[in-house]
Amino acid sequence: MLVATLAVLSLAIPLSTPAPAGLVPGDGVGLSPTTPAVSPVDLPRNPAHRRPHPYGFGLVGTLTVLGGAVVERRRRRRSGEPIYVLVHGDGGSRRDFDPLLERLGVDPSDTVAFDYRSVVQGESSTEASRTAVTGAAARELDRLIRELAETHDNIYSIHHSRGGAVGVSMIASIDDGTRPPIDGYRGAALLDPAIASGSLGGLQRFGRVSTHIPDNGGFDPIRCVDGECRDVRAHLGEAAGVEVIAIRNPDAVVTNFTASPDHLRVYDLVDDGGRSALWPAAWGWLPGFVGRVRSAHASVLDHWVVADCIKAEVRELESCVWKGNSTGLRRVWGSGNSKNAIR
Repeated sequence: MLVATLAVLSLAIPLSTPAPAGLVPGDGVGLSPTTPAVSPVDLPRNPAHRRPHPYGFGLVGTLTVLGGAVVERRRRRRSGEPIYVLVHGDGGSRRDFDPLLERLGVDPSDTVAFDYRSVVQGESSTEASRTAVTGAAARELDRLIRELAETHDNIYSIHHSRGGAVGVSMIASIDDGTRPPIDGYRGAALLDPAIASGSLGGLQRFGRVSTHIPDNGGFDPIRCVDGECRDVRAHLGEAAGVEVIAIRNPDAVVTNFTASPDHLRVYDLVDDGGRSALWPAAWGWLPGFVGRVRSAHASVLDHWVVADCIKAEVRELESCVWKGNSTGLRRVWGSGNSKNAIR
């Protein structure tokens, strides 16, 4: 009933107050903190340094050169330095991740931003993300990560909003055997991902009708392969060898998901400084509801607990310990994360 009410409100009542400065409609709630920008794939190259071989260019020399190339490639892959793949939401940009990267202490040169223009045409990734189908974006993200795996053995992807739906779709295709595993792809963080099922999932599939609801690009968590259907969120990444965590902000209400899929580590951010968006909704104050949804949805990209959790995961998989996670009824002012311990 709540979801239906929110849907009617969002579709029937236009937003009368302007969005905060710097926000661009899209990503379901208009999140685009800065001017759209695209980060090109710029991988470090360490060409092999080969010494002249006394055997010349004969068979032995050829084998030596090839052997040296293999050793050099392994040396690059064993460096262990993480490379981060950033997947923004509908109408967002790679700049959305700037606050998080600063908290992580990650240099932009160690990141690669997924560009939705690899799926559909657009002046920017921001524009392309508004029309790209999630399934097609997932296939292109798979291709990008496989290219990175040629020279990196510590790949970690971070997904926001609709970007979470793209990540789930891609990893699920590896889980069900549609695509082979990716050597070097170790983990993924889904931040307030639009991967809901049921009525909320139905609303998210039509999110571009209204900027008050996130658009998941047609994502459906139920996938059928060879006549067998399953919720791809359950056991996500287990068969693929990818350790996945999902961090959502329940205060945002409509931008994430409410289910508890089996064997998916789901953490709730409940102390970002504001109340649940349900409070203004209960009073019929639509602008207040929309504003709180926006701020809560963005808070997962600029919160120390989120950054510390990702740091722990990149350092050692499954090492983020999130105490005080909200379950059932919770205090609307938050405070759960004040008890968190990130190991």
